[in-house]
Amino acid sequence: MVVNSTAPKGVFAALRVRDYRIYWSTGLVSNIGSAMQGVALDWFVLTLTHSGTALGWVAGLQFAPVLLFGLWGGVVADRYDRRTLLLWTQTLYAVQALLLTVIVFSGHAALWLLYVLSFALGCVFTVENPARLSFVTELVGRALIPKAAGLNILSLNAARLIGPAIAGVLIGAIGTGWVFALNAVSFTVVLAGLLSIRPRVRKTRPVSRPPWTGAGAEGLRYVAARPELVGVFTIFGLAATFAVNFPTTLTLFAGRVFDVGSRGLGLMNTALAVGTVAGTVAATRGVSPRVRTVVVGALLFGGFEALAAVMPTYPAFLALLLPAGLTLMTLNTAVSAFVQSEVSDAMRGRVMAVYTVISMGGSPVGAPVIGWISQQAGVRWGLGVGAATAVLAALGVGLWLWLSGTVRPVPASATQPVPAAPHVPRSASASAAASTCRSPSPVTRLLANRPPEERPMTDRHTGRSDPTSSTSSSRNCEAAGSTVPSTRVRPT
Repeated sequence: MVVNSTAPKGVFAALRVRDYRIYWSTGLVSNIGSAMQGVALDWFVLTLTHSGTALGWVAGLQFAPVLLFGLWGGVVADRYDRRTLLLWTQTLYAVQALLLTVIVFSGHAALWLLYVLSFALGCVFTVENPARLSFVTELVGRALIPKAAGLNILSLNAARLIGPAIAGVLIGAIGTGWVFALNAVSFTVVLAGLLSIRPRVRKTRPVSRPPWTGAGAEGLRYVAARPELVGVFTIFGLAATFAVNFPTTLTLFAGRVFDVGSRGLGLMNTALAVGTVAGTVAATRGVSPRVRTVVVGALLFGGFEALAAVMPTYPAFLALLLPAGLTLMTLNTAVSAFVQSEVSDAMRGRVMAVYTVISMGGSPVGAPVIGWISQQAGVRWGLGVGAATAVLAALGVGLWLWLSGTVRPVPASATQPVPAAPHVPRSASASAAASTCRSPSPVTRLLANRPPEERPMTDRHTGRSDPTSSTSSSRNCEAAGSTVPSTRVRPT
């Protein structure tokens, strides 16, 4: 990833951009409304059916479209204007909330209709999520992507902390129907904000729209050709599938291990949410998300989760949830910022669709596995196996990338200023330039096979111009009389 040394500093630097500030603030209102609706829908289904199975189906049907159609959602995000897509998807969200309101107030709720609306909500999400993630770049530009990615996750976590608390009060005071109605109203705030935004024109728009046939698989091929993205997605996918199953594991710990009831479960979720908010703010301070940040984040998250699994008392378990949430969001923020920074604009929607499938599509697989382990071997084993998966994934991927030469330590000289070049006679200078053109370094040969539009002209560690870029290389080679074509090289 290219580090822009002139980018604004600070956690909230991206909010200095007017359009992103509008987008983020209105999105926070909508995220809180959506979190309120999630709690209200679960409660309504439970009171309607008194069935945990029905509750599971409602949750599963919202994630099923991510697995079935997630890759094609990214194709839609790359084919059409993203702001227009967001206007349509937010409108459909509002319609779904209004239908839920009508169902509740009518007094004739049918479970099958709730299933249909849950599945429809997931279908809209498969298009909205990659479009939303890709749209951020159009608002802030590449230099502020790490800051904006962190703020997006901060908005989601703040909503998960605030929304359920508000929903719990409102459900008891005015009923679930009014909670659905308030969520529908919250989308009007988002629509007004999107209409007032004037996004930047993308400098590298694709010449033609990606075809429907095979376009979803093209996102997978794009990722597969880049070892860094493969490694990051592998770590994040395994951690999200097996280690991030807190709705299952925390409920079992509250009921079977510590016997603290619903109030104790609420404190667990609050501790985890406080940790995630703190972790998002801390991660957003980072200037340059790298693969090693993802590896370290997964190691720390898995380590704290493993420690929590063996805590003998409830207060000790509660205390470990804070650093577990913090390191989880460090991992999550680093992955989001790294992926968005490394992907070309033409492929952004399709790659972010892969990110969505990996981050959310594994839940229908991982949750039953961890639940089965918890049932057969004990709740502590269920949490411990998830933690071990995150740690082993980080160690395995880190070792693979190290041996393949993709991840290297930053040399001490990379942080030092470049000394002034000594005076060299013309003949010696020409000879040295010719030698450089004839014998590219191993790093140059390893990293030269990247598409031209993805090869930055700036070193990610030093902020200096890449000495192997097309401008400097062509000058040196021309001076030496060499015919070697110039190539921009991506620094490690």
